[in-house]
Amino acid sequence: MPKRMTRNLQTICASLLLLGLLAWLMGFFMPAFIPGKSANDLYALQPEYSSGNAAEARKAYYATEEAWRTSRNSWLDFGSGVAISSLTILLFLRANRVQTWTRFRRIKTVGESAFVIWLNAGWALLFAALYWYYHYRSLRGDFRPMADTTAIPLMYGQIALFGGWLASNAVFLLALWPARLPALLFEKPEYNSWPTVLIDAVLFLPLMFTALYTIFTVIDGDHLTIPAALLFFYLMLVLRAGYMRAFNER
Repeated sequence: MPKRMTRNLQTICASLLLLGLLAWLMGFFMPAFIPGKSANDLYALQPEYSSGNAAEARKAYYATEEAWRTSRNSWLDFGSGVAISSLTILLFLRANRVQTWTRFRRIKTVGESAFVIWLNAGWALLFAALYWYYHYRSLRGDFRPMADTTAIPLMYGQIALFGGWLASNAVFLLALWPARLPALLFEKPEYNSWPTVLIDAVLFLPLMFTALYTIFTVIDGDHLTIPAALLFFYLMLVLRAGYMRAFNER
């Protein structure tokens, strides 16, 4: 591959987007069950497995389902996850007119007002993602007939998201006060001092957690959560950049 091509980040993202779509299409045209079996055959076993010990019945039903299902859902989830994450990053690069690694390292962040707007937009997207996740998987037939209703995880999910939304706004509004934005996204301190080391140490765990969470959502194919997770990872980097610029301007 030509050296110039390897430096084009948009080309890399577009290629990953295409690979993700191909993986999704492979899953889309793949049968959900092995030859000779179907969802109706599986559901027909429910009365048989519902008799006797409930725990043993569930275990037997789930074992049968695992033996009969193909890898279709895995291809759909991973393919859509790679495609959506690649598309999200591609749109970000195009919006900032970034193509090369050199230009990416010099990209500027948003300001304080835009930070708050994007933070709340991310939480709004998470609320939509919660409903879409269970609706999509319900339509796909992922939930077993003997499982509990999805109203329970939806209720607890809403409570958790509402609490997270309030807490994040309170924490980030306080954290933004000493920061100086906009700044270079990967701004480096002119000299190392204990405050800059402390900022990196404090933000390391949230950045690592957000990165791992993003990877898990990509693998799981959690469609709308993927761009929200990438957005929160970006905002964490923005916050770090704002502090580093504040230290450099002292």
